[in-house]
Amino acid sequence: MIFSALWITAFGVPLQPSKAQNVIGVAAVVNDAPISVVDLVERIKLVAASSNIQMTPQRRQEMAPQILQQLINEKLQLQEAERRGFEVTDEDIDHAKNLIEQNSGLPAGGLDRFMAQNNIATDTIRNQIRPQIGWQKLLGSMRREIQISDAEIDDNLERIRTNQGKPRNNVQELFLPVDNPQDETKVYQNALDVIRALDQGANFGGLARQFSASSSAANGGNLGWLYTGEMAGELQQAIDQLAPGNVSPPIKTIRGYYILKLLDRRRGDANALTDVKLDLYQLFVPIAAGTAPEEANTKLGILQNAKQSADSCQALANVAVDLGSDMSGKTEGISPNELSGTVRNAVENLDKGGISDVIRVDGGALLVMVCDKIEESSLPDRDNIRDRLMAERLEILARRKLRELRRNAFIDIRI
Repeated sequence: MIFSALWITAFGVPLQPSKAQNVIGVAAVVNDAPISVVDLVERIKLVAASSNIQMTPQRRQEMAPQILQQLINEKLQLQEAERRGFEVTDEDIDHAKNLIEQNSGLPAGGLDRFMAQNNIATDTIRNQIRPQIGWQKLLGSMRREIQISDAEIDDNLERIRTNQGKPRNNVQELFLPVDNPQDETKVYQNALDVIRALDQGANFGGLARQFSASSSAANGGNLGWLYTGEMAGELQQAIDQLAPGNVSPPIKTIRGYYILKLLDRRRGDANALTDVKLDLYQLFVPIAAGTAPEEANTKLGILQNAKQSADSCQALANVAVDLGSDMSGKTEGISPNELSGTVRNAVENLDKGGISDVIRVDGGALLVMVCDKIEESSLPDRDNIRDRLMAERLEILARRKLRELRRNAFIDIRI
């Protein structure tokens, strides 16, 4: 049967015949709205590709229930947003896709090409984005229920100033909530599954986008540079024990389990350190594996000539047009710490207008020019503090609302 074949493809083992005969093609029903097995299979492929997970049959078995629960949550979130009159337009989704491309360092249209290259249905990413946008619109309407006092902002600013001379940490997070005490063991096992995937080479940002219940998930779990004391005590303690590049074990809190990655650490500066944001232009030349040395050298020579002659990002863009280089393009407002190690090392010491040496990467080679470089004080202002506190309170309201929706919903898992 088709369903059994899909199940074997996705998870490595077939369903029991009695279940397969009853619910062919349906993984779950949420308030009479189905989630198909195809939806689940395509989402598993998206998780694997975006997180760099080697999806063996065993890992599919381990992750499928967690991914299905995420699909159920998304279905509930979209249903509630639509019930409350919040519409998600195609323009909303296209804008979100553009942001994903920018945050991932992909050129315009690169996300669709990524999906096609990994044999993932085009609608899979749109089906994931739609409930996220609807839910954020709904949460936006709940902001008026939250009051942030000036005293709270003062306390936060004072704590940051007190710790200003201490080390600062660039942190990523992945948060798995425990909404029901009976689920704690299961959530902890899910956290261990995430750790195992990371140990085997999975991408932290990709997993955070797919599984984290924190608002930082949209940015791959990236919290940016934090002063000592900006995180809750148990989280700060875990970060203090990590070396840059390392990942914490699951950290239990009253809300659930956190997994933290320390991207980098800076020494404290009582005069306030600065954060750097770069606008970059990437000129990419594809060089397929097995390309003859003469042809490869010719393509590398194109980049060398561009390095010598290009005096602006627009000049590099003109070369890209002449070459028909689809993977070339501009990225704006990116932190050096968000770049891959090879690219970061090539550009972090360049000033505005500086251009890197030729960088060899998988599938080709590239040049990177710094179109603009902005350095700003890293100390947050009162509006930043207010927004952060608001986001924390909204996350609590969001989890409470989702628990309520799950409690009142008809959910029938059929696999």
